[in-house]
Amino acid sequence: MVADRGTLRFTGYLTFLILCALLLTARLVYLFLADAQRFPINTVKISASYQHITRKQLEGVLSHYLDASFFTLPVKRLHADLVTLDWAQQIDIERIWPDTLKITLVEKLPIARWNDALMTANGDLFNIGHEQTDSSLPRLSGPAHQQTDVLQIYQKLSKLLSIYGLHAASLQLRDNQAWELSLVNGVQLRLGKRDLEQRLQRFCKAYPAIFADKQEQLSSVDLRYARGMAVQWKQQTGR
Repeated sequence: MVADRGTLRFTGYLTFLILCALLLTARLVYLFLADAQRFPINTVKISASYQHITRKQLEGVLSHYLDASFFTLPVKRLHADLVTLDWAQQIDIERIWPDTLKITLVEKLPIARWNDALMTANGDLFNIGHEQTDSSLPRLSGPAHQQTDVLQIYQKLSKLLSIYGLHAASLQLRDNQAWELSLVNGVQLRLGKRDLEQRLQRFCKAYPAIFADKQEQLSSVDLRYARGMAVQWKQQTGR
């Protein structure tokens, strides 16, 4: 029994020493690989369009990682930092042996303006709070968190308008859930809360015969009536 206890104690000490040796070896290996002088990142290749995200912004993020070695560069943390750039849509980071870091950045593509932000095709908002100067993008507006619904309705109505050679400039969903559509020629259409496509189609069919040659004088059309529409003309001022 005494011999068995001594054997167990010796085995325990030996196991402890082996674990310590393994941990020390692992630590030494890590320190060796983490040495940026032995395994430096000498080249950073960046593939980006630089339309909105600048090279200076990227260099500002990368400056926090200049002391990292090729092996110990925290790629996930670098990726998270790059994603915080407002226009960043997709980030790919690749280490290329022996000393190169390749970063590919794809910027977000806005398809509309939403209130004080820009919106992507899947309804994500970005560039929030900045002045939106791209007048080529349609302006959508409405209550918070309803941008996806407004975008879907806008796409349906735009497709209908295009059949008749007309184009939408903006779509607004009011707090009372009523819709207002503006054409690129400045005409405002009040569509109400329901039957939006049917009401818009009624306007489109009447447009060539009633409004086409008077579009400069046309101000707004109320389409919330079951069998007709109320037209408001711009006030003509005499010279």
